[in-house]
Amino acid sequence: MKKTLLYLGCFFLAFFLRACIIYLTPTFQYENIDLQIYRDTGQLVANGINPYDYTDNVELRNQLRTDKDCYNEYTCENQERWNFCANSNLPLATLFFGAVEYLFASALAYRLFFAFFDSLLAVLILAFVLNKWQFKLSNNFIVNKISPKLLKLLLLLIGLFLGAISFIIMLNGTWLPEHKGMGLLLVLSSIYFSDSSKKANSLILSPVLLGCSVSFIGLSVFIAPLCLYNIYKNYNFKMLFFYSVISLVFCLIWLVPFLPQLFTMMSERLSDPNYIPIHGSMWVPFYKLFPGKWILFKHLFMILFVVINILGLIRKRLNIIIISASLIYFFTDIYLIAGSMNRMNIALLTVILLIGYSKYFNMAVLLSVLYIIYGCFSFLYTFIIGYREDFDGYFMLIFSGIYFLFLIFQTFGSQQILKIQTKPNSIYQIH
Repeated sequence: MKKTLLYLGCFFLAFFLRACIIYLTPTFQYENIDLQIYRDTGQLVANGINPYDYTDNVELRNQLRTDKDCYNEYTCENQERWNFCANSNLPLATLFFGAVEYLFASALAYRLFFAFFDSLLAVLILAFVLNKWQFKLSNNFIVNKISPKLLKLLLLLIGLFLGAISFIIMLNGTWLPEHKGMGLLLVLSSIYFSDSSKKANSLILSPVLLGCSVSFIGLSVFIAPLCLYNIYKNYNFKMLFFYSVISLVFCLIWLVPFLPQLFTMMSERLSDPNYIPIHGSMWVPFYKLFPGKWILFKHLFMILFVVINILGLIRKRLNIIIISASLIYFFTDIYLIAGSMNRMNIALLTVILLIGYSKYFNMAVLLSVLYIIYGCFSFLYTFIIGYREDFDGYFMLIFSGIYFLFLIFQTFGSQQILKIQTKPNSIYQIH
């Protein structure tokens, strides 16, 4: 009962804070370019038009582009750009926008739905920290220095500040209306339930969520190896096959109706003729300092990052949990160069939570503190002075450097230091 009340309290705290932000920023319902794009997509679906097929009902497409509802000077400048922007999400997200538009046709409804799912995400993050984070009772400078009660309080605060009171999510999900929290919810829930002791959760719920998450955000494909490993570890190869089939079915059920135009859309998204880092990419600082040579730093870091992970896996110093974290981080925050914090945060939180899940408790706490401090700074700076995405780039650079050093230490560090001396424990065991 206490656990239920804790999670309910977390949900209502998260939703209350987000509702306050929505109430205090009503103009963002009409001025935010991303929200206007989501509504354009939703209007296409609500009118039975395939967003990925530019030839589907050209006349109505032009009408939707030129009307006053969801009008944005940039996206509506010409039909080609409007079409490109309106097909910018994967099918399950696109269908979600269509459902909201069909039922409510309101920008406020989108923001409230985003807040609702971000609040569910807050509960999942709290449960992940309390139930899945593990630590060694010996050889741990944090666990050994504080009492069990203070340790519980520390984990509770970390869980709340990574989710319910996450200033990064509130800024880049509520103030700037974004659906990426829904994508992160699907990513983390797929992992969380894949390691559940209940068969209904691990063999039914988790593969359904994994399949849906791939068709919603795409990035979930990088955590699929971890989910499959958990099933193989807890069951057998037969159940692994069963899990894979369910995941594939619930992925393709949303993707197949939009093929082959979907492949064209994804190819357009991944190809950038200008190839210049923008928004909050970690490569923006390099581009500013070395505009002609920044790409060399990127390629070098990518190679080193991949090599360290491969060596760590070969030497059995990095497990499948860390490799999965590195996969999603590599693609989202290192390879892609046009990231905003709403998307990069998917990889950030996944890395933090998976490091804690993988028994590296001290590093998980360190990265959590760094994440929370920057979130507070970014949130306050935005509301006092103004929004600055370039700060995100510097933060991503620092975070990437610390994570990279962690990988190096785990791969080449002293075997005695890395050796697990006691069974790992978590503060709570909630199934």
